[in-house]
Amino acid sequence: MNPLLASLVIAASVLVMVALMLVARRFAPPGGRFNDSDRASGPFGFLGAGFVILLGFVIFLSFGTYSDARTHSESEATAVLDQFAAAEVMPAAIRARAQSQLVCYGRSVVHQEWPVMKDGQSSAVTDGWVVSLEQTEKSLPGTNGAQDAALTDWYDATHSREMGRRGRLLVAQGDIPTLLWSLLIIGAALVVGYVLLYADPTEEIIGQIAMMAGVTALVVASLLAVEMLSSPFQNENGSIEPTGMQYSLDTMRAELAKDGTVLPLLCDAHGIPVS
Repeated sequence: MNPLLASLVIAASVLVMVALMLVARRFAPPGGRFNDSDRASGPFGFLGAGFVILLGFVIFLSFGTYSDARTHSESEATAVLDQFAAAEVMPAAIRARAQSQLVCYGRSVVHQEWPVMKDGQSSAVTDGWVVSLEQTEKSLPGTNGAQDAALTDWYDATHSREMGRRGRLLVAQGDIPTLLWSLLIIGAALVVGYVLLYADPTEEIIGQIAMMAGVTALVVASLLAVEMLSSPFQNENGSIEPTGMQYSLDTMRAELAKDGTVLPLLCDAHGIPVS
């Protein structure tokens, strides 16, 4: 999430709840609404503990989603590099086509598919390069020991690449169930709302403002953290970036430059096919 937007959301929430606390102080009886503050703190502690337990569970679930997304992305990028290396021992024509398609696939992932994953979608351009690689795969020969081994490596890497992309796209489509979000919001509202019951015109106003502001800021910040972890491909600060695939592209480019190899031009710098 954008840090500025998150800060504005927290600040706006704090201002609203502080204003409500000041209004509640005007209508609260002297001494507050509780005859025994110690007894009243029991339900508040129960509400707070319940919210923390639920929040911890959801954050744990969201962090697992975030971690899975990063793992799938890195596995896919590694598999592309492995396929690129496996193609080295293939006949020249097939090698050039396969390696160029892998470069185009990587570019399309970085520039075409990553942005649309924000909405849980895949890229038709990347889908096209997947089909092209499948067609090339059908023409891969296995005529000697070195090529047979490379062909096995190619198939293994193909499977890893497909599984990595599938997992990445599934995570992009996933979200926290509406029921959990509803429970979190209800819990947050109960915790913050209960603080309003402690409004007391005889208490120092600074202390009451600090109490409401602190609780509100912490609760809202926690909800924003859950939102960020549950949506790892939002293309904002804290989101997962295609660094793994970009590293694979840089490595492939360096290998080609070292060998003086020029691949056929099948796409532009953003992975869009060229005629």
